Amino acid sequence: MSEFNNAPIPNGGPAAPNGMRPAPIMPSPAPQGTTVCGIVGVVFGALGLVLSFIPIINNIAAIFGLVGAVLAIVAIVGTFRGKKRGKALSIVAAVLSVLAIVITLAMQSAASKALDDITGTSTSQSSSADADKDAKTDDSTKTDTKVKGEQDMEGDLTDMHVKIVSAVRSGNDYNNQPTVLVTYEWTNTTDKNNSFAMLANPKVFQNGQELDTAMYLDNPEGYDSGSYLSELQPGATGTVTLGYVLKDDSEITVDVTNLLDFSDTAKVTYKFAI
Repeated sequence: MSEFNNAPIPNGGPAAPNGMRPAPIMPSPAPQGTTVCGIVGVVFGALGLVLSFIPIINNIAAIFGLVGAVLAIVAIVGTFRGKKRGKALSIVAAVLSVLAIVITLAMQSAASKALDDITGTSTSQSSSADADKDAKTDDSTKTDTKVKGEQDMEGDLTDMHVKIVSAVRSGNDYNNQPTVLVTYEWTNTTDKNNSFAMLANPKVFQNGQELDTAMYLDNPEGYDSGSYLSELQPGATGTVTLGYVLKDDSEITVDVTNLLDFSDTAKVTYKFAI
């Protein structure tokens, strides 16, 4: 029996106290390859980092960075547990992804600030422009109020102030037709020399019909044939006389409008009994 107990154990292993051979120590399993999450995380992190510098598009960069960061965390956990290789790759993926998110947020913040500055400047300029526009509108309203509509006997047109002074019977024209002599007083309100003929469109109506301008062989008393074309300096006032051929003895209506205002939005008018 003692010989049996002292017999060598096969394979040269030491004898156990009870004569049984101890179980062999098994080595820990080797990692099963490079982590896929780390590789994909690097791809997403790199794409996010590149796109993070481009305005508007960097919204996608933030998403790429977030996905890359999640994959990098999964890869890091797997490599630290020894299930996968590629610990350095996982850390690179995490760094790239975090940088993509940080740069995206920084770029968007800068863009938002710049937009606010531009908007503020635009608002200020718009307010100033609106104020100027309102001022011009007020001036325009005043001017429009001043030059629009019918004005009785005296009033303002666009480039002149006009007063219809009188309308009296006068001598016959070259065709021996009765005439009426109308006298206008006007002030040149432009900034250059102008004549009544260049600014005004005077008309006389009788029974709703426009009267023809009279032409005289001998100028009647009070008639100045050159006054219609005579120029006045800015701010000066002068008198113009014009004759019109009468149709009968009924009243006449004298109208003065702007020369080029075909709609007669501004008018100085007056009725005279003949």
